[in-house]
Amino acid sequence: MKIHLSPIHETELVTLLPQRAAHSTHTLVSSPDEADFILLVGSFGLDPQHLLDHPLYRAHPDKCAVYTEDDNYLPLAPGVYCSAIEDESSRAGRTYSYSYVSASGRYSNRYVTEAGIQKSLLFSFQGGSTSLLRKRMFNLNFNRLDIVIENTSTYYHWDLSQPGREERQQRYAQTIASSHFVLCPRGAGTGSIRLFEVMQAGVTPVLISDGYLLPAAPGAGTSRVPWDSFLIRIAERDIARLPELLEPHLASAAERGRLARQAWLDFFAPEKEFDAIVAAAHSALHHGPPAEAEFRRRQRALIARAERRRKLRTLARNAVLKTLKVLRIKSPYQMNR
Repeated sequence: MKIHLSPIHETELVTLLPQRAAHSTHTLVSSPDEADFILLVGSFGLDPQHLLDHPLYRAHPDKCAVYTEDDNYLPLAPGVYCSAIEDESSRAGRTYSYSYVSASGRYSNRYVTEAGIQKSLLFSFQGGSTSLLRKRMFNLNFNRLDIVIENTSTYYHWDLSQPGREERQQRYAQTIASSHFVLCPRGAGTGSIRLFEVMQAGVTPVLISDGYLLPAAPGAGTSRVPWDSFLIRIAERDIARLPELLEPHLASAAERGRLARQAWLDFFAPEKEFDAIVAAAHSALHHGPPAEAEFRRRQRALIARAERRRKLRTLARNAVLKTLKVLRIKSPYQMNR
């Protein structure tokens, strides 16, 4: 298949994906008119006009699909959304999820590898305070030395110049390798780079993200990611019960980690990324009912609803912080500014 790549307000993915295409049977072409399929890659979750005004989307809507790593899931077009949820679009086969290509580019943590370190932790989590779920987690106290839950909001993964980045990445990877289980809670989006990092490291991932759509290979006869063989999924409401929910799985943790590593190699390693994204995005373009014209009619309503949600969250957050400040009460949640 002849594929044309074009950026949406972003260029790094257009650099990375052609590198991944070196392992592909597809052909990249420079002309969108010559292409059988156009993949628009980049960000439009916070500014939908970046997609809607894109000249190729306007000229060739019937052969354009998207790949986006946006935290804000806004399914305006068929394609692959890293924070896709279970909704009408995904049930129609119009949206799929996948791992984060940018995570294996210049921002990758080279210390996250399969390592035979002795396990000393039941479970761990290191991450930023980027969702209410995580804020709740940071306020839990399990009173156990074999559990590590750490707020690393002072570390910004996408900044290559920050001091101590190398050392912090190394410590992060060592903590993962020392854990029987690693928590993968939702952040700003339902998806999480951590899920795929933990699989890469050969450790059992514990997904905590209600509604998140797990990546699946589209089409009959294709091999499926064997999530049930290694992934443990915990409801967001049950985070206070994590020790009692995970300890019964200790005997199978090593085998689950091995199967997780194998699934990463089979489905999410860098050489697998391009063809997997193309297969899912192309399948999304030819989704089941309702017709794409019906989804397009809903675009403005989707955008308006997303904007209302953002404004309400901002107003509520600011009101809570202001009230707590006036009352001189410390916030029960750790909130990023």
